[in-house]
Amino acid sequence: MPKPSQYPLKQQLRYQIDNYMSRGSSSIFMALLLTFLIGFLVMVLVRLIANFFFPDETLSSLYEIPWRVYVAVMEGSAAETDGDSNWLAKLTSIVGVLVGLILFSSMVAFITSVFEAKLDELRRGRSIVLEKNHTLILGFGDRILEVIRELIEANESEPDAAIVILSDDDKENMDNYIRDNIQNFRTTRIITRSGVVTNINNLRNVMAENAKSIIIINSAASWQTEKEKNLADALVLKSVMSIIAVCKGNEHPPIVCEIHSNRDRNLAQNISNGSVKALNEVSVLSKMIAQLALSRNGLSVVYGDMVGFDGNEFYFYRPEEGWPYSLTFKESLYRFNNSTPMGIHTQNGKIILNPPKDMEIQNEDELIIFAEDDSTIKYFKEPVFSPKIDSIPKVKTNIPSQRVALLNWTTKTKIIVEKLCSYLREKSELMVYVPALNEEMENLKQSLAKKYPMIQIGIKTIDFNELKDLERIKPQSFDSILILSPGGSTIEEMDAYVISLLIRIRQILLSMDDEKDKSLKSPKLITEVMDSENIDIILNSGVEDFMVSNQFVSQIMAQVSEEPLALDVYDDLFRADGSEIYIKPATSYFDFSEKETIKIKYGECVEAAQLREEIILGLQFYAEQKNKENMFGLKLIPDKDEVFTISARDGFVALAQDEG
Repeated sequence: MPKPSQYPLKQQLRYQIDNYMSRGSSSIFMALLLTFLIGFLVMVLVRLIANFFFPDETLSSLYEIPWRVYVAVMEGSAAETDGDSNWLAKLTSIVGVLVGLILFSSMVAFITSVFEAKLDELRRGRSIVLEKNHTLILGFGDRILEVIRELIEANESEPDAAIVILSDDDKENMDNYIRDNIQNFRTTRIITRSGVVTNINNLRNVMAENAKSIIIINSAASWQTEKEKNLADALVLKSVMSIIAVCKGNEHPPIVCEIHSNRDRNLAQNISNGSVKALNEVSVLSKMIAQLALSRNGLSVVYGDMVGFDGNEFYFYRPEEGWPYSLTFKESLYRFNNSTPMGIHTQNGKIILNPPKDMEIQNEDELIIFAEDDSTIKYFKEPVFSPKIDSIPKVKTNIPSQRVALLNWTTKTKIIVEKLCSYLREKSELMVYVPALNEEMENLKQSLAKKYPMIQIGIKTIDFNELKDLERIKPQSFDSILILSPGGSTIEEMDAYVISLLIRIRQILLSMDDEKDKSLKSPKLITEVMDSENIDIILNSGVEDFMVSNQFVSQIMAQVSEEPLALDVYDDLFRADGSEIYIKPATSYFDFSEKETIKIKYGECVEAAQLREEIILGLQFYAEQKNKENMFGLKLIPDKDEVFTISARDGFVALAQDEG
C-alpha cells in the first residue's frame, strides 16, 4: 500500500504546475490555450443554464449559444447581438466579454514577452549559426578590424561569403564596433555570437566543424606581463583542443593562431594531424623592423603589399598537366609574364626560397608564385621572354659602418638588437636608450659584446619627455633612429606616445644651428605604428619608413587562414641563414658609368638578378620615394616586356642571400 503524501494536495498541485510551466514558452502557451478553452466552456455552460430558466427568444436554436459566447469572448463589441435578449442573457454576455478581455490580454502579453525574450536572446548572441565554408574567428581584440578588412578583400570574388565571430564580448557591442569602423562589407556578411570560445557547445553553435578556416586571436598583447601571456596562450591551446573535440578527432578546418611562447607554439603546431599554424608576433616583427633600420626606404611597403589581399601575395601553383621534364627553376621564371616564381614547395613539403637556378622542378612540386591574384597566374609552355644580357658590372660591395639608435625597451628590443648586430659591419655603433636599466639589458649587452667585439654596443638611460636629454644624444649624428612603440592600455595611447616623441626629435633635427651639424645628413627615422589610421600623421612627422605592427600581424593571420602554407614561407623568409628581401641599387645590375639613365625591358632586369643568383620582385624609382599615392615609387611584378627608364639612384627589390 503506497504511503500517503505528507504534503497537502494544493501544494502538490502547485509543484506540478511549476514544473510544467518551467519547461518553456510552449508549455506556457499550452496552459493559456487550455485556460482559454476552459473559460469558453464554462461561459457556454452558464449561458445554457441561464437560457433554461429564462429562454432567450432571439436565439434560433441552442446551437447558436456557443457562437454568441465565442463572439463575446473574442470581440467585446459583438456583444450587441444580445441587445434584444433578456436581462440574464445580457448579463452572461457581459461576463463573457470580461472573461475574454482577461484571457485575450494574457495571450497578447505572453506573445509579446516571447518576442522580447527572443530578441533578447538574439542580442545576447546565443542562437545557432547555420553556415558552412565560412571563416570562423575566435576572440575579439585590437586585431579584429584589420583581420575583417583583409578577409573582406579576400572574399571579393565570392558572391556570398560569411565571417562568424565568437567572443565573450557583448554581441551588440561587437556589432556596433564593427559597423562604426567598417562601412563597406562588399560580398561578406559578418555574424557575431557571444560565448566562451573554449566551450564545445558554443563551437558547435557556430558550426566550427563546417568552417573553411578558423582564426584564434590571442587575448594578451605582446607588451603585457609573462603571466598574462602564458594564460592567454593556454586558452589558445584549449581552443585548439576544443575544435579538435568538436570535429570528433577527425580532420579539422585549418587553424591559424597567435601564441607568444615558442614552446607553446611548437606544441600547437604538433597537436593534431590537421593544419595548425601558430604565429609569434614578436619574432616576425622584430626581424622585419631590424631590416628596415638598415635598408633603403620602402621595404616596409614591399612587405605590406606582400601580406595584404589588396596587393600581391603568395600562391602555390602547379599546372594541371604537371611540369615538363627537366624544367629548371631559372627557366620557370620566363614561363610566367606578370607573376614571378620565388621558390619551390617540394613534394616532400619543404619550402626553398631562391633555389639554385639549375635546380630541376619535379612533377609533383609546386612553385611559390608572387602574383596580384591567382587569376593572373598563367603558365606558358614556351618562354615569354628571351633575355639578351649575359653579364653584369663588377661592383665592389663596400657596406659602410653605421650608427644606429634604438629608442624604448619592449619585448621586441632583444631580438631587434641581436638581428642588427648580425647585419652591422665592423666599427658600427648601436645605442639603445631606455627610461630605466634592468638586469636583462645588462646581460644582453655583455653577451653581444663578446659575440660581436667589433661593434660598439651601449645601453643608456634617458627621459624621453625632456627635450634637453634628447638633444644630448645628438640624433643628427646617427644614420638611423628606430622608435619602438611601448606598452599601453590602448593602441591609440601607444601611437600618441610615439608621435609625441617623433615631434621632439624632428624639432631637434630642424633646429641644427652650427655648420658642423648642418653638414651632417639627417638620420633615417623608422617607427613602429599600431593603428593604420595614424599612418598619415606619422609620415608628416618626418618618418621615412614605418611598420604598422597590428595591421601586419592581422594581415598575415588572414592570409594564412586562406593559405596555411604561407606561414611556412614567412618563417623561411625571416630565417637567419635564408634569403631575405632587399632593395638594392640599380648600379649592382647595370652599368651607369657612361650615361645617367638607361631604357630596359623588365625581363632583362630579371636576367640581371639571376646572374647575381637573386630573384627580382620589382623596381623602386627614387623620384617617387615619398609619393604615398604611387606606392612610394615601387613597381612590383610588371610584365616582362614592359620598358622602364632606370637611373643609378633607383633600386631593385630582390630576394637574395645577403645585402651585397
